[in-house]
Amino acid sequence: MKKAKAIPVPPPPGYLEEWRATNNTCLVTGATDGIGRALAIRLADAGQTLVIVGRSKEKVSAVLKDVGDAGPHHSHRGFVADLSLISEVDRLADEISQKLPNLSRIVLCAAETPGFRGITGEGIEAGFAVNYLSRFQLLNKITPLLKDQSAPRVVSFASPVTKFERPDTSALNDPDGTLDSWDRGSAHTNCNLLFLMELADQLKDTDICINAFGPGLVLTKQMQGYSAMRRFWLGMKSSLVGKSAPYAALPAMHMLLSPDFAGKTGGFYECGTKIPPDKQILSKEIRQQFWTETTQLVHLAQANKG
Repeated sequence: MKKAKAIPVPPPPGYLEEWRATNNTCLVTGATDGIGRALAIRLADAGQTLVIVGRSKEKVSAVLKDVGDAGPHHSHRGFVADLSLISEVDRLADEISQKLPNLSRIVLCAAETPGFRGITGEGIEAGFAVNYLSRFQLLNKITPLLKDQSAPRVVSFASPVTKFERPDTSALNDPDGTLDSWDRGSAHTNCNLLFLMELADQLKDTDICINAFGPGLVLTKQMQGYSAMRRFWLGMKSSLVGKSAPYAALPAMHMLLSPDFAGKTGGFYECGTKIPPDKQILSKEIRQQFWTETTQLVHLAQANKG
């Protein structure tokens, strides 16, 4: 069955006209499925120039066609990269820096479903690499490019309603570890929240705005990794329980395009609601220690390249 295009849910009145008056170059990772795909198509429909990233050449080509149908007046582009490999992330970042001088919006949406995915040839657990380490490395490498833009914005999909616990990178990278799928998913989220808070703090004197966005419990294939009890618990926390991907993409579009979010950085949002971060995430010591651990993992992967 052919997928329906992700356009049927309109933005709130007035916003689409406002957004179409702008034209930002928007990079979306994980753009070949789920919310990433829906968001890419909706952004193109709202007059933006899209740059999509996916693992499959065939899927990237298919989404580029849908993006072109939604926004036919712009030159959209696609990149193929396996974000479980830091060598691929480094290559992608170099290509982006060379070929996208006007990049001003980034959405980090690529994610694996919860669970152990195996250790890559670079010595990193594949799901951990996709869900966190690739975001850390990609964003750090293209930050110099973002500094050259006017009021750039970054939105990383990471739900702030996850209970905070200091992530154990050794356990996440241990093939003999006992972490279940839920604990891994929660840890990946907390990794991203720590990173985003620290990076926003480091860039507070620039025009770059960085925020975390949790879309709620959305009807995508990632839900298959959750038990009925987990879905019920998430539903109690989320105003987007059971909504479609195109609907769930709307708050993220608002964060990327609307004047309401000009100058707002370091925030954690669940759907359209700002969530105060756990006090431990606010700890500069914890954030810097975790940054050092992450940098060491990146160096490990780079040393094992090839």
